[in-house]
Amino acid sequence: MAVKKRADQADLREPFYSRKFPMGTYLADDSKYLPCKDDEYTEYPNDFPKCLSCRTCREDQVEVSPCVPTRNTQCACKNGTFCLPDHPCEMCQKCQTWCPKGQVMLAPCTQHSDLQCGPPLEVSSSTSTVIITVSLLLLVLLGLLLVILRKRYCCRHHGAGDGGELSRKPSVVVQNRLLQQLGIRDNRCNELIYQNQQQQQQLLFTVQGSEVPRGVELEGTASRTSDPNVETQRKLVPVPGGNPIALLNQSFNTFVDCVPFPEWKRFGRALDLQENDLYLAEQHDKFSREPFYQMLNAWLNQQGSKASVNTLLETLPRIGLGGVADRIASELIRKGYFQYEVS
Repeated sequence: MAVKKRADQADLREPFYSRKFPMGTYLADDSKYLPCKDDEYTEYPNDFPKCLSCRTCREDQVEVSPCVPTRNTQCACKNGTFCLPDHPCEMCQKCQTWCPKGQVMLAPCTQHSDLQCGPPLEVSSSTSTVIITVSLLLLVLLGLLLVILRKRYCCRHHGAGDGGELSRKPSVVVQNRLLQQLGIRDNRCNELIYQNQQQQQQLLFTVQGSEVPRGVELEGTASRTSDPNVETQRKLVPVPGGNPIALLNQSFNTFVDCVPFPEWKRFGRALDLQENDLYLAEQHDKFSREPFYQMLNAWLNQQGSKASVNTLLETLPRIGLGGVADRIASELIRKGYFQYEVS
């Protein structure tokens, strides 16, 4: 009977010992489990008698995320070094800085791979022909669409008294609606700039003692080119009494709102940020614009007192966003952060 009793007791105790306790905890004694202490962790359900000690990043690494009770410290190689993912990372290796003669860069150095080089990629003549043909067709379709909208607008407003000359040109409203249909002007920054243009037009007619003809608005009086080869961007300076770095930091929200979000990495590379900087920025909420904001913060930290809003504005035309740079400059002036430099 005594043997049977011991067997029954073992059966009662067996489920407890066969259990796996939640990650971030450890088995304190035979009856309970406790959460891990500071600088300790367990990543998986377990029955350990104590938690594991957190990792400390090496001198050739940077800390990507700190240690928490359910995850060890996350480390990564510093800029310009890498570790192959299928090898133990005992020491980060230096990346190549250039490709051999006759080869071009196929992929930049990352935390997990060296600089990738290879022969130049040749585009076949048939592929080039297809690309050119499609581009020409798109340009022709866009031109036809503009002509149709222009004719409809002119017919609707022909002979509108003193506004007859203006009515033969597409107004700002028609242009904005066309761009919105094409998916170009569809963010919050454009709406703010458009409202500012309307206020300036109303003020202009009030000063001249004229009345705005119904259905007709003045065209922009200072149109700018988005061609990066043409220097049209006027320099901005902080408003009197303003802290340049503080105002630059406040202007980041305007850049985030106006620059198309898919272009944020290309913008960061044009600002000479490393791939590691972009990787760290991307660790934030990927479903919002937070990585874009963190990328601008990383650029500001690197530049320090040399950082200038003009650097950001002059970089945008280099990646084909000159029009966006103009709208951002107008919005920063409207908000009272900056003003044009007086020559």
